Amino acid sequence: MSERLNKILAQHGIGSRREVERWIEEGRLQLNGSSVQLGDRYTEGDRVLLDGRDITKRLTTRANVQVLAYHKPQGQLIERSSNDPVDAEVDAGETVMERLPKQRGVRWVAINPMHAGDSGLLLFTNDGALSYALTRQKKNIPSVYMVRVHVRGGLKAAPQLSSKLMLDDQLIEFTAIEPSGGEAENVWYKVSMPRSDRRAAVRALFASHDLTISRMMQVNFAEIELTKDIPRSRHQSLKPTQIAQLYQVAKLAVPKFGPVKADTANDDENIEKFKPRPGKRARVKRATYTPAVKRTRHDSSTDSATRRQLSSRQSSSKSAEPIVRIDKLGSGRKSAPRARGGSNRPSRPTQSRH
Repeated sequence: MSERLNKILAQHGIGSRREVERWIEEGRLQLNGSSVQLGDRYTEGDRVLLDGRDITKRLTTRANVQVLAYHKPQGQLIERSSNDPVDAEVDAGETVMERLPKQRGVRWVAINPMHAGDSGLLLFTNDGALSYALTRQKKNIPSVYMVRVHVRGGLKAAPQLSSKLMLDDQLIEFTAIEPSGGEAENVWYKVSMPRSDRRAAVRALFASHDLTISRMMQVNFAEIELTKDIPRSRHQSLKPTQIAQLYQVAKLAVPKFGPVKADTANDDENIEKFKPRPGKRARVKRATYTPAVKRTRHDSSTDSATRRQLSSRQSSSKSAEPIVRIDKLGSGRKSAPRARGGSNRPSRPTQSRH
């Protein structure tokens, strides 16, 4: 059975379909020794070269399907090569792709990409077919957002927003819009939509009521929820049951899940471990600390015996050595060694009574 080459390469995580089409236009791909043209199909046994490198083996083996839930902070870029005008205003730092675990022969594809100014739940998968199918089904995939806006008077003065909006001559209906707490004059709204392809409609909704959005955060995509146990800039692997739900939403056959490689996942709850950097005092102590040599039982007994011998020798030498004292007349005489706790002064002679 033959399929389009760009589809095959995307399914194996080598590149997205648009990237493969660009590679074909640039002449970087070869199929059985000939330059690939748009629409060429791949059959099992064909030889494929990318920039002169043979990638045929990568098309015969397929990694286990994985989906990562990433907590994206506001202002973080997804990729360095993004041409989004919003991304150009953000300070260039560590991108989302640089934070994801690296696998050999696997490329992470964003399921619900978002602007750098947005935050929240960001899903990635190594199955290009799943990402492409979910993109086509976004009109039927519900999503939930948490939006923070500035309201004079705080939560008590929060206005009720309409559940319908006209955007680009198209009627957008929201499932629910309700205030969800806040502090001072910052009010949070929970906005639910039956579709996830019109993220811009959420911003347009608040702009129509003269409300300025200070933060927009996605918390749900389909049945996947951003849980509180995923810190910012961290990821978590979805369970096989959650991945199966995404395949059902994408109207694709659910794959068989094999054992996941140890370098990318540990257990069902695969949360990237975060270790805070120690303070300055701890770092100095760690740098100057030298661990003691571990002694065996024989060594310790030998050392204790040696110490007892040395102490006995010192005590015997001290007791044998006489103490020389000089009396008032200047003649030296030897006196007995000083007793512990006594005085070095000679005792006064007793006068005998006649």
